[in-house]
Amino acid sequence: MSQPPRGSQTTLWHDSARLRGNPLGDPHLREVVILHPPGLHPSAPCPAALALAGFTGGIFSFLNRRWREESLPERLDRLVHAGMPPLRIVIPDPLTRLGGGQFLDSVGTGDYGSWLVEELMPAVEAQHPTAETGPPRWGVFGKSSGGYGALMLPTLFPGRFLAAAAHSPDAAFDVAYPPDFPSAVEAIRDAGGVAGWLATFEAGSGMKGPDHAVLNLLGMSLAYSPEPGATPLPCVLPVDLETGELVPEVFERWLDHDPARAMPRRPEGARALKMLWLDAGRRDEFRLHVGARRVRRALDPLGVALRYSEHNGGHFTLNDRLDQSLPALARALWEG
Repeated sequence: MSQPPRGSQTTLWHDSARLRGNPLGDPHLREVVILHPPGLHPSAPCPAALALAGFTGGIFSFLNRRWREESLPERLDRLVHAGMPPLRIVIPDPLTRLGGGQFLDSVGTGDYGSWLVEELMPAVEAQHPTAETGPPRWGVFGKSSGGYGALMLPTLFPGRFLAAAAHSPDAAFDVAYPPDFPSAVEAIRDAGGVAGWLATFEAGSGMKGPDHAVLNLLGMSLAYSPEPGATPLPCVLPVDLETGELVPEVFERWLDHDPARAMPRRPEGARALKMLWLDAGRRDEFRLHVGARRVRRALDPLGVALRYSEHNGGHFTLNDRLDQSLPALARALWEG
């Protein structure tokens, strides 16, 4: 029995002027994998969507397959064969020295938002047009930190995206982040400070114990509360390393980046979307369903084409949600 045709993939190495000389010394030459749907030549016009990985995730997060799960290329093939409109998926490498930059422009990490929207999307468009005529047709999707990016890129770059899908995005920062601060603080104190923790972590491999909590604290501080000239990292922390107390003036800077607060302040980006898909699991281990509800409430009076839902899953069982969101995203992009 013959197998249905599979899609293809190409790799683009993108040399970013916006990431050159970034504060963490991360590579400015970035790998980008492009998934072409089955039956479509790579140069044929087709709407495209950025696929944004979660924190500490990269291209491998989408291409690798877990036991009894599909990779994203396999899922794309199946969905297109089942009738989903063709969709080209662009997977950039967003990793930084400390796990990720939340897809924002930050003096702590670099201009990751502008890299994607102002540099990478036009570079892809030149080789793989997203429309036969008329303006480009771009979408964006992701989960967790990638879901945060899927909310914030259209907000910060209004009119550049036609549709977005965010699964369990970082939001309700006051609920999502502080519960992990105590374990991060203790790990940093045990190492003699941030510099000591960095030296130990970067001399080893993999992650253990509270490493993820520390990375989350440091990575988000670089994104939300950067501080040029600060050492050993160009940021200030929202928590006192002596007492574990929140530092209100710093955490307020974090809250300014919370989608539930930031999106209503700049509503034109969300309003420009033909569809905004937002969902979360009621058993999310990081309590991000609370954030999804707050974002929904914030957007409800703004005239946003929001498709909101909740499910019974947690934070680590989100891939199957793409079976619903990707067809909706593709249809919105084709209808443009």
